[in-house]
Amino acid sequence: MIGLFHIGEAQQLDQIGKKDPIKINGGVNMNQVYRSNVTGDVNPYSLVLNGNVNTSIYGMSVPLSFTWSNYQWTYTQPFNQFTLSPSYKWATAHIGWSSMSFSPYSLNGHSFSGLGVELDPNEKIKLSAMYGRLLKASPGDTINGYKPQYKRMGGGLKTTYQFQFGEIGVHFFRAWDDDERPVDYIDSLGVSPKENLVVGTSFSVRPVKSIAFSGEYSVSALSEDNRISAASDIDGAATFLHHAIKSDLTWSTRLGSLGAGIEYVEPGFNTLGSYYMVNDFINYTVNATTSLVSGKVNVAASVGIRETNTDDQSETDQKDVINNINISFVPNDKLSFNLNYSNFYNYSFVRPLFDETNTHTEYELMDTLRFTQINENFALNANWGVKVTDEQNHSIMASVNVQQATQSQSDAVENSNTNFFNGSGGYSWSLIKSDFNLALNMNYSRNKLPDAISEAYGPILSVRKGMLEKTLRHRLSLSWNGTYVDQIKNGDVLTARLGSSYTIKKKHRLNLSVAWSKRSRNTGTITSYTTATLGYSYQFGWPKKDTD
Repeated sequence: MIGLFHIGEAQQLDQIGKKDPIKINGGVNMNQVYRSNVTGDVNPYSLVLNGNVNTSIYGMSVPLSFTWSNYQWTYTQPFNQFTLSPSYKWATAHIGWSSMSFSPYSLNGHSFSGLGVELDPNEKIKLSAMYGRLLKASPGDTINGYKPQYKRMGGGLKTTYQFQFGEIGVHFFRAWDDDERPVDYIDSLGVSPKENLVVGTSFSVRPVKSIAFSGEYSVSALSEDNRISAASDIDGAATFLHHAIKSDLTWSTRLGSLGAGIEYVEPGFNTLGSYYMVNDFINYTVNATTSLVSGKVNVAASVGIRETNTDDQSETDQKDVINNINISFVPNDKLSFNLNYSNFYNYSFVRPLFDETNTHTEYELMDTLRFTQINENFALNANWGVKVTDEQNHSIMASVNVQQATQSQSDAVENSNTNFFNGSGGYSWSLIKSDFNLALNMNYSRNKLPDAISEAYGPILSVRKGMLEKTLRHRLSLSWNGTYVDQIKNGDVLTARLGSSYTIKKKHRLNLSVAWSKRSRNTGTITSYTTATLGYSYQFGWPKKDTD
């Protein structure tokens, strides 16, 4: 079973008495998947059922969606998630599975299962609070590199007060691991129950219309083992106290804006309310934005100095010039360019282009928790509408993305000096009235790892055609990818996909798709496998006028 999943939306209880007091709409999808490449006792047949139902009573909406399957597609453990977010005027509740953010240094987008509230009674006061489970106890998988983990709970509060020239706020967050029911053998793997306490304050003031000043300060007490000392025990043997501070000053003019900022995160600073936290650095930045050539050129840039090893405890010192620049150029309605470069720390989900191109179903790529810390990122995108009319559309696109990483998702630094390069370009031709599209793309990716260089490249040809007033749609794609390791060919994959879908009265849809791959390896072995998917979906609603 994959589970139950939903991203909730707020419901307005103050709509009582309005028109159409009750509304129901949603849909159900069923896909049957057959895979010919399974081995052993694995069932080649899989059933995937998902759907969503939204019931609205006097404006109070109760949305619910689910996904169920009899097949475990990835390592990611099955989960059950739901969210209900009713609201009445200035009060909103989050019940079930949600995510909230207080500060980059405390609770910062970490998902939790529990209860959250957001109160906005007037223009001056805002309050947010949460309590719930941040992590589920898991035995892990040491063979595949997944560490076991304790059950982790968390709770927090944030409040802000707005006055005439700005606002001031405070936030509090606490998280702790449950060591009463530890995972078997978890201590032998070096995993200990943690506890974290973060307290901080923030402010922003605008003394005059053109000047804005903001700042934030947070202190984090982290216990590496709450059995030895709690997070509140500052002098405890397992507890460590660290600080973070950030401030910005901005001056706005008719030509754009000019600003300066400083950010310092003490070595060892960490929070259990964020999936990732970079520490031991101080950034001095100057930033500017402007618009040129009657709005055709827009520039946003930030330049500064980043220093690491701020406590002189590391063997190496690092001082870099940090840059973040984005330039967009739109000379006319048909041509556009966008350039972005950054060497600020950020996190990105990196998935090899080879995996994207050769997968047969969307269920094969469900594990989205493999992030990589990116130190440098360069991206260039260009689009040219060669001929754009009411009859047809000819367009050419190209994109290049280069990233340098220092570590993948782990507690320890690894994959140092890893580089990712992805490039693609293609041509698309569309006949608007005939609902026909033909596209040819060329993709190339290169991953430079510490111990090897892997490459993959190849073309993708795709054709789409609609018939019977667009109720019947056909699609065909053919792709080839060659893979190389240290410039030695590792193999190639030829993949063909064919699919059709038929829609009946805008509510019922039948779809059938078949994917076939032939993989050749440099060892001389050749394997091929087929995946077939037969599906049905139904959209419903009441009253009838809301069903389309």
